[in-house]
Amino acid sequence: MVKRVSRDDVARLAGTSAAVVSYVINGGPRNVSPERRQRVLAAIKELGYEPSPIARSLAGSGTGTTGMIVPNLDSSFFSELATAVEEAALQTGRLVFIGNSAEDRRREAAYVSSFVRHRVDGVVVIGVSKQLSLQPALDEGIPVVVVDRPNPHALIRSVSIDHAEAAETATAHLIGHGYDGIACLTGMESTFVSDDRLEGFRRAMGRAGLEPVATLRSPYSYAGGATAWERLKELPNLPRAVFCASDDQARGLIAAALADGISVPERLATVSIDGTKQASVLKPSLTTVRQPSDVIAQATLRRLFEDAQAELHWGVPTELIIGRSCGCTPD
Repeated sequence: MVKRVSRDDVARLAGTSAAVVSYVINGGPRNVSPERRQRVLAAIKELGYEPSPIARSLAGSGTGTTGMIVPNLDSSFFSELATAVEEAALQTGRLVFIGNSAEDRRREAAYVSSFVRHRVDGVVVIGVSKQLSLQPALDEGIPVVVVDRPNPHALIRSVSIDHAEAAETATAHLIGHGYDGIACLTGMESTFVSDDRLEGFRRAMGRAGLEPVATLRSPYSYAGGATAWERLKELPNLPRAVFCASDDQARGLIAAALADGISVPERLATVSIDGTKQASVLKPSLTTVRQPSDVIAQATLRRLFEDAQAELHWGVPTELIIGRSCGCTPD
């Protein structure tokens, strides 16, 4: 049996990657230098390579569908963001298939492969780890945008806020209240976002000449915040304030503290990042740095289907939303 020439065969002969071969065949989503393009075209001609039916379909009219992978649909922010992407896509006549990877790389990879088989026009991914499972989509020339959790070392288009800056803003607000016993609750080490938010906290503390009471890691979830409280209350000196890296963590921490008779913000002040709808209706309401899910969604779809040749990363501005959890008395 004669072996069918693959995209990898073309890449080897051209001295480049399979992804670059995809970009040449499909006219994007990334630019390819003229010299490299000529090498790829020469290799295609020499080997007699024919693109797969999927790639040809994508190069044509498309299917009017987009695949989106969310790490946790129980997350307030991810749920709001998925809804925003779906609504923005519907406005352009597209449907969105949403997969919940449940913070599992194998499930993430399975969804990517499934979306490729179903010939989606683009893939939106909020990754579960620092290593993304996107190669099947890239090999087929399917546009991909990483949202919220970009890998700064990967040459893949992304849309997100500046996580370090957001954490710095939230922490500086706590410091502005005069609290000097401040702890940090960030996410797990599996994502760059957790490291960035920890870095922002440290920058604000360092600028004020303060040392953190404690630095903890916990999942970005209500349960993660509640578990972190159990660890914090065992410290010799209870923190006066806590920066939480997500609204869900803050919700869990506040609920657990209140259950133990600790008043918020009178005894324990808190700020967070996300700015979800739940933040404003909590008792007390959360002071939080808002990630605008509607803006992120619209920017993501533009990057996916309209601005393929623009810069790799698209930054989205944030806004500090004042609640009562920090000690403020908002209007």
